[in-house]
Amino acid sequence: MSRVLVAAVLLVAALLLAACATTGGTGRSPGGASSGPTGDGVLWRSGSAAATLLDTYRDTPWNTEDADDPRVVDSPDVPGRSAVAYTVPSGGTRSELEPAYRSFREGDEYWFGLALYLPEDFPTDTSDWQVVAQWKNSGEGSPPLSIQVHDGRFVLEGGDGIGEHWQTDLGSAKAGARTDLVLRVHFSSDPDSGAVDVEQDGHQVLSDYHPRSGTLYPDDKSYLKTGLYRSSDIDQDGTVYYDDVVIASDRDAAASLASAS
Repeated sequence: MSRVLVAAVLLVAALLLAACATTGGTGRSPGGASSGPTGDGVLWRSGSAAATLLDTYRDTPWNTEDADDPRVVDSPDVPGRSAVAYTVPSGGTRSELEPAYRSFREGDEYWFGLALYLPEDFPTDTSDWQVVAQWKNSGEGSPPLSIQVHDGRFVLEGGDGIGEHWQTDLGSAKAGARTDLVLRVHFSSDPDSGAVDVEQDGHQVLSDYHPRSGTLYPDDKSYLKTGLYRSSDIDQDGTVYYDDVVIASDRDAAASLASAS
């Protein structure tokens, strides 16, 4: 009888372990990315309903400085859709938000879709720095990777935090127009491994680019911030509208941005 009882206990334990392995669809993959049942490669996406859009971002006290808090408005280019407006006045510094998603670590690879609109009066031609998206290191200082607007161009920049500044041109920054940016980032502090691909409005503008400082600072991690962070020397008001932001596991999912047509 004891052998029968032992066998029964072992059978029940095996069934319980099998059940645990097939549930928990919103767990984490070994790399830390959400393995929830999205089914289309989208790991995180900004909201679209006016009442809940900001709920998809973290509520942090340090992402507004001498500027307005980010606010939900009607999209300037997609009828019927809400957008987030980030406004920084003359002499102001920062209006940003952080997607409520995990940090990115050594060896991670993600795709990002950014749909942003620069209004007609946006100071695209300034020579001062203006960050519209950044993959910020967890400590203080300049990020290892950012997208900036200056001298009429979108520019990918980084490395200042470890004294290895670099930059590369992405293309024209047009005021009064929507721009879709799709990026693949392999996060690594090793310049041989850290790499970036960028598409602007469906055209490949950067392929397997390896920044000399890598895409991550050594022994650190990064997180995404969107909005407007800029030099206080700029004496014009500036607003950036974000129609959509996507964090994804593949290119097609990252490029599935809210239509501007």
